[in-house]
Amino acid sequence: MTNSIIITPWLPENLESLHKYEEELRTKSVLEINSDQNLKDQFDITQESLNMIFDVTKSYKTDDKIELTIQYIGARLFNSIVTSIKLMLSGYYQSAVILQRDIVEIGFLLDYFLSDKSQIEEWKDSSTKERMAKFSPATVRKALDDRDGFQGKKRQEIYKLMSEVATHPTYAGFKLLAPDGKVHLGPFFDAKYLKHVIHELALRVPNFTIIYISHFENLPPTFLKVRVEYLAKIKEWAQRYLKSDLSHLDIDGLQEKVEFVLNSVNKFK
Repeated sequence: MTNSIIITPWLPENLESLHKYEEELRTKSVLEINSDQNLKDQFDITQESLNMIFDVTKSYKTDDKIELTIQYIGARLFNSIVTSIKLMLSGYYQSAVILQRDIVEIGFLLDYFLSDKSQIEEWKDSSTKERMAKFSPATVRKALDDRDGFQGKKRQEIYKLMSEVATHPTYAGFKLLAPDGKVHLGPFFDAKYLKHVIHELALRVPNFTIIYISHFENLPPTFLKVRVEYLAKIKEWAQRYLKSDLSHLDIDGLQEKVEFVLNSVNKFK
């Protein structure tokens, strides 16, 4: 009979104390979300989007090199979203916005590839110098603006604002550390900042999720069914909260196609 050794997880006292405080802030943040139906709805649509990204990235198996490359990008998109949420709930709002800029950059790149899928393999095989020359964030944003006929450079404004207040060390960025005019060292709770980050996620994540799943044109019927259900939720949510008309999403037509394929598959079982 051998003596077993019990290994207890250990970190320095101050780090353990910090983690405990982060968990307290997380509980406070969750309670704040639960008390506001609007926030709950925004959080729910972000969660639905994460489920969709997970299904297409993890559960859908493919040997297609282009689809695999897009799935790798999808994995980064997923990780950036959940990390931003984790930081936000724990009171690290500036750090959460840093990840949101990453989400925006990934989303723009996916949108750019959706316009011209021949660019995916070139991007994949490009050197650092080639990638920065042809696929830099600024180049991608300009190409998207030109495609959509946008004159106001809204994409640049979004990216620039997140860079200014979060990613780059600027004096203006200290505002995200000092909601009451006094800089906080470490995490803190602020309902206004919490709401802002949640709304920003809800504004960006569903849009980029639709773009992401649009790259996969030959999904099996079961995945198509999940996709249709997700798009239906997005359509309803957008009409309610964004006052957006997503009538171009032909949910009924897609649903009919999915049901036809599923019925055909079942006949051969």
